Amino acid sequence: MSDSTACVKFGAWGIAPVDASLRMTGSSYIQCCTYPDRPAILAVYDGHVAVSVTVPHPGQVTAEDLDTARRLAAAVTAYLADLEHRAKEQDRAAAGTAA
Repeated sequence: MSDSTACVKFGAWGIAPVDASLRMTGSSYIQCCTYPDRPAILAVYDGHVAVSVTVPHPGQVTAEDLDTARRLAAAVTAYLADLEHRAKEQDRAAAGTAA
């Protein structure tokens, strides 16, 4: 079972925002699909929520696309570092209570 959610809000203002929250588990599916003739697609699936990331114009990769991908990579790196830090602190706390 997944706690991932997706919400689409409709209103008179026009464009509907989409809010997706992924609660990643061991059964979450993450893949980078690469192709010889178009830019890669990053795909994340969890439960009934699917997210794909690619460039806006499949025929051209711009400097802005590269900057966006670097910002994504930096955010994922920060996310990983935080989780590693918290896991290490939990392990230390567990070892302290076991002693």
